Amino acid sequence: MSPAAADELNARLRAYEQETGRQLLVWIGTTTGGVPIEDWAVRAFEQWKVGRKGIDDGLVLFIMSEDRRLRIEVGYGLEGDVPDAIASRTINEIIVPRIQAGDRDGAVIAGMEAIAQAIGGPPLPGRAVGAAPIRERPQPLTLGRLIFYGVIGLIILFILATNPTLAVYLLASILSGGGGHRRGGWGGGFGGGGLGGGFGGGGWSGGGGRSGGGGASGSW
Repeated sequence: MSPAAADELNARLRAYEQETGRQLLVWIGTTTGGVPIEDWAVRAFEQWKVGRKGIDDGLVLFIMSEDRRLRIEVGYGLEGDVPDAIASRTINEIIVPRIQAGDRDGAVIAGMEAIAQAIGGPPLPGRAVGAAPIRERPQPLTLGRLIFYGVIGLIILFILATNPTLAVYLLASILSGGGGHRRGGWGGGFGGGGLGGGFGGGGWSGGGGRSGGGGASGSW
């Protein structure tokens, strides 16, 4: 990013943190040194403790210029507002096309604006570049899905007729098994006051937040 655009975005992210308490950061580097960006991002997030302790409302956009890779790493507390699908669409529909078109400043700014819109509440303060908000798309009910759900329904009905206790147990297991993330990694940048060695200057400190590994990665 150009220094002027980086300074402007840094000020907007700092104002957003002061207004909402949420820490949204951007880290622009060169390479992870061969480490998968997913692992690198999680370890960096854990080291910096982005977001407020107990609320875990932090988020970091990592961009590695030599690797041509980027990652949105989402804190536990924002995974409901910025699920993996929203993070992926922000990368692939907003950030990457602008990078490929040569608008690197606009790519980062529009991406962070879209993230703030997805979270809800006040938008990112300051002059907006006008990125369209990203909404999570409903999954289409295809013929394959209908057949799958029909087979599952028949199996449940059969078990219910022959062994009601087992049917209740299996249904409870299915309903309770869908949540949670596993995944797993470490670390200049800027945002919410700036990380040392990056744009915007010092003064930033993590609030004790954690990441569950949620988010998305991409390349250009």
